[in-house]
This record gives sequence, C-alpha cells and structure tokens, in this order.
Amino acid sequence: MSLADPPEPLHLLAACPDWNPPHPPGFTLLDRTPGTPLLESILAAHPAGLALDGDAPESEGLELLAAIRRCPELDATRLFLLSRSPATRAAAYALGADECLPKPCTPEQLAEAFHQHGRFELTFWGVRGTLPIPGPKTLKYGGNTSCVGLRIGGHRRFVFDAGTGLRLLSNHLMQTGGGRFDGRIFISHPHWDHFNSLPFFQPLYFPGNHIVLHGPPQGERKLRNLIDDQMDGIFFPITVGAFQAEVEYLDLWEGVHRFDGVRVEAKRLCHPGYCLAYRVDYQGRSVAYVTDNELGTRGPDDASLRELIGFLEGVDVLIHDCTYFDDEYPKRVNWGHSSIGQASRLAHEADARYFYLFHHDPDHSDADIERKLALAEGHLHGLGSATRCRIAGEGDSLRIDRLA
Repeated sequence: MSLADPPEPLHLLAACPDWNPPHPPGFTLLDRTPGTPLLESILAAHPAGLALDGDAPESEGLELLAAIRRCPELDATRLFLLSRSPATRAAAYALGADECLPKPCTPEQLAEAFHQHGRFELTFWGVRGTLPIPGPKTLKYGGNTSCVGLRIGGHRRFVFDAGTGLRLLSNHLMQTGGGRFDGRIFISHPHWDHFNSLPFFQPLYFPGNHIVLHGPPQGERKLRNLIDDQMDGIFFPITVGAFQAEVEYLDLWEGVHRFDGVRVEAKRLCHPGYCLAYRVDYQGRSVAYVTDNELGTRGPDDASLRELIGFLEGVDVLIHDCTYFDDEYPKRVNWGHSSIGQASRLAHEADARYFYLFHHDPDHSDADIERKLALAEGHLHGLGSATRCRIAGEGDSLRIDRLA
C-alpha cells in the first residue's frame, strides 16, 4: 500500500499535539463535526488507518479504541496508539490495537509503522552452539552463539536468546536507531551460549527504553536472580544497577501467552535444566525457535515427542538444534542435543515448510555445515518430504510474511 495514494483515507486523532502541524505523511486530522459523537465521525470517515493518543482522556484513547473494535464496519481499519506508558500500550494491544508506539514518536515513524503493518521478518544474529568460534573456518555462516531477532509489524521487536550474536544486534541498533529499543528478549535457558551476552546489549543502558526479559526459572531461582548472579561484580564487573532502561523480568513456563498482541507458545524441551522452545504466530504465519533439544532419547511413540510434533505442526519456519552428525551422536547421548538425521525427521513429521539448521558443534566448520545440509536434504528426500532445508547464516534475514 502506498502512503502517497492510499485507497482509503488515513486519519489522525490528536495522536501528538506537537504534530499540529505538521501531520505524518499521508495522514490528515479527523474532521470532527461539532455535536456529533466521535465514533460517528470515525464511521463516516471510514479510515484505512487511525492514530489515537493513548495519553488522552479515556473517551479519546483506550475507551474509544475498544468502541471502534466493537464496530464490524471498522474491522479493516488499522488502529495505531501512541503512549508514553508501557502499561497503556499493553492494554491497547489487549483491546485490539494493530500497533502501539512509544512517545516521543515522529510523524515519519508513525507513517513508517503504518507502511510496515504485517511485516514478519526473521534475522539470524548468531547460529553457533556451546562456544563462539572465530576464525577462517567460520567466516561464511558466522561464529557467534545463539541469537535470533523478529521484527513484527512496524515497531515490535522480539529477540530469542542472548548468545554472543546479541552484540551484533546491539551494534545494529546503535548504528540504525541510536540505541533505541522497546522490545522483548526471550531466553530459552541460562546456559552460557544463550545468556551471557545480556550485559553487552547497549540499549539496556539507555534511559527511555522499555525492555522485557522473559525466561524460565531454574528450580527456586527466578530469572531476575539468574541475571543478578551473572552480573554480581565477580563474574562481570557491571551490575544490573547500571541499567538505565526500564527493565522488567518475567518468569515464563510452557504454555500459550500473548505479548503485544502476538501469540507466543512456549514448550519445554529435552535438555538439562528447564529449557523452552518458542513458537510465534502472527497473521497466519509462524516461526518456531527450538534450541537446545535432544531427540535421540525419545522413541516414536514417546508422548513428549508427539506433543512436540503437535506444537510444531505446520510451522512456516522451524529453527532447530542440529549440533551433531548422526555418527557423532552415540558418544554424546544425554548431552541435550540432536543430530542432523533426528532433526530432519522431526521437521518432516511436523510438516514444517522450511527447516533451518542451527546450533552447531564448535568443532564444525562452514564446510561441515554444508555437509549437514546435503545430509538433511537426503533424509528429507528419502522421507518423501515437502519440507525445504536451509542453513541459518549470521546476518541472514527472511520475510516470513512473504514466503511463497
């Protein structure tokens, strides 16, 4: 949709008083007929998009948003809400807002959010397991440990795991947005290669950012305790007291959740400790992040395996642990990881559209990963599978909403 020539009008309802003038590109102020109820004016305009001020009185903010969402005639209207309050933005998502942006927000940022509605983009920032592996044998697919980012719509950002790839994302945010980040980081489990780069995520040290850290407790130790222990001044010189962003800590167990209007399902995996997989569903598309996970100790009739297959059923993109070659696995049983053959069969049985190889043994080179790809394709071909296999490469991006 072109903002310069939208098929229907885009209206602004006092979303930011300091925009009057100028207005965001493509938006105009709603014509409010004196004496006419506001909802009637909106129905008369029938806008393709409407921006609301979440910090305005309820009748023009959350209350109005809820009333609009109860009108079938406005089902197609994209609702954008601006607010300084994370609680207000969370409430707006629960009421059906399409996008919630933090203030201050420029007119251009609102226009861009409208233009990017429906975006569901995956980026790999780190794809290795156990240890970061720098050097000439890992230049092609990267040597950083687990970190995957999702951009959802025009503003929402979800990040999965905080391996050393998180520092690459941090650098990207510094270069492209001055370190601004309002988003969520989901930790699968607190082993080093998924957890220990949180202190290097620069947006944590910027006032005005709002960051929610999610992850499973380990026994009686909550996520906040685990992060405090890592940054206690002994293992790392800077403590969490240095964080300048507004940081929330949310303990997470398996189950279905909704965050920022997006469905996120968590599933416990076969790995030492309490380790979670995450599946994200957005506007009919889906991605599953499944690392670390041992498949070899579960037979085909194992109830937990059947549950995992059900959890992954029909996923568009499956990112899964492929740590070992099949002939390596027998010497590493109960280490908590899978072989390429085991993961390929899972991708087929779950009817995944795309299967991305992820979390490689630190001794495996780029050439080894390419050999894994050939083996996976052979396994899938032998199963008569429609699943397509890819290598997850550091820096690679995929628009899930545009998959053929």
